[in-house]
Amino acid sequence: MDYFLDNWGSFIGVAGLVITIIGAIISYRAFLRAGKARDAAAAAEVASKETRAAMVSTLAVVDLQRAIALLQRLKALHRDRKWEIGLEQYQPLRAILADIEGRHALPDPEQHKAIREAIPQLQFIEDAVANALAEGREPSPAAGFDQTLNAIQTSLEGIASATYFAGSEGGQ
Repeated sequence: MDYFLDNWGSFIGVAGLVITIIGAIISYRAFLRAGKARDAAAAAEVASKETRAAMVSTLAVVDLQRAIALLQRLKALHRDRKWEIGLEQYQPLRAILADIEGRHALPDPEQHKAIREAIPQLQFIEDAVANALAEGREPSPAAGFDQTLNAIQTSLEGIASATYFAGSEGGQ
């Protein structure tokens, strides 16, 4: 017991060294776990961004398909000479296109340009149909409405296809 009382400082020093080594080992393990957590968080962020991009792409394609369906309905109404009903379709179609142009990041700036150009073309057709009906006459088929609608539809179909494939590549 005298030996312990005479050398108690040495024993405390050894005990402190052991506690320091144990603390260092625990800290090192925590550091390794934190690194793994950082890696997992970074991977989760990448996956989240890819998922968000795929969802935005899917929503853009859905909006484009809605616009294409409205274009097809307009062409059918023109063929059936149901001009008054057709007039009700132009504004929602322009709104969908404006929404696509404003909200969705399309793969190519030319696609935005094509949509921006389609909106006034639709407005022109709507105005021509409305003016003809207001004058009590039927709109002229020679005005090329359906050719313009076909060109817009073809453009939107190409954009939908490119947007779909651009979104699916981001998710791979």
